[in-house]
Amino acid sequence: MIQNGFRYTQTLVLGEDFLKDTGNKYQFVTQKPYRGKFDADGNAVIPAGVTCTLMITEDHSDPVIDKSTGEVRDNNELQTFDCTIVGADYPLPFKKREMVGLGDFMQDISYYVDYNFILRFGKIFKVKNE
Repeated sequence: MIQNGFRYTQTLVLGEDFLKDTGNKYQFVTQKPYRGKFDADGNAVIPAGVTCTLMITEDHSDPVIDKSTGEVRDNNELQTFDCTIVGADYPLPFKKREMVGLGDFMQDISYYVDYNFILRFGKIFKVKNE
């Protein structure tokens, strides 16, 4: 049996489903510069950008039933998550509590590892508060 086989696996993130279930409308919380990822020769594998913390304002996903209790688990509304806007210039022109949406999900460089999302997008934009 291979020990440490986790090195050779990755978990696919269904980003478009996530955007659909959450209405692609999030409250902007904070931001910080993202340096990017480089190979051994110093070439950019993932360009620099901005990492944002966003809060989910709605969740229309199917309910999750707890297997041990049979009760419906709480949804993701009001939970926060981090995502990186690849190629964006820091700072982004958004203030705390402004509503934003995400676009150009980058599935090939987004992962779900150890119960954590590493989500990368190509754009972020302001959405109107309804």
